[in-house]
Amino acid sequence: MQEIKNTKKELYMIAGGSRLGANIASFLSKKNKDVVIIDLNPNAFKKLHPDYSGYTIAGDAADISALEEAGIKRAYVLIASTDDDNTNIMISQLARIVYDVPNVIARLYSTDLEEIASENDVKVIYPYKLSIETIENFLKDRGCLK
Repeated sequence: MQEIKNTKKELYMIAGGSRLGANIASFLSKKNKDVVIIDLNPNAFKKLHPDYSGYTIAGDAADISALEEAGIKRAYVLIASTDDDNTNIMISQLARIVYDVPNVIARLYSTDLEEIASENDVKVIYPYKLSIETIENFLKDRGCLK
């Protein structure tokens, strides 16, 4: 495996080509950021916007060699967005502890791993909490809640 060449920009790394991961990668690419997305399944990259200009790596983002191939040593942001909480927390810990990535975000479904994330300065996103907040705000804005 060959490591992605350094560029002048800071690298935004997305672990997991889920709908969320692909949309974040596409968004960052449109903002002219240096982006790489890693997923075990190369078909996941079909979810990327047609104008996506970043890198794609077919590999296991929980594997150190895949992370290094993707350029984690120069990562400014790592977003762990696989569909598995344990994988996301492990990738996040590798990024923070081993590679000292300054900005790490993990999508988690369960709050059971929150303590591990906070101990390592990992920002956690919970889809269900975001959905609840959005619904509450919608209901408040419409006068349905007081």
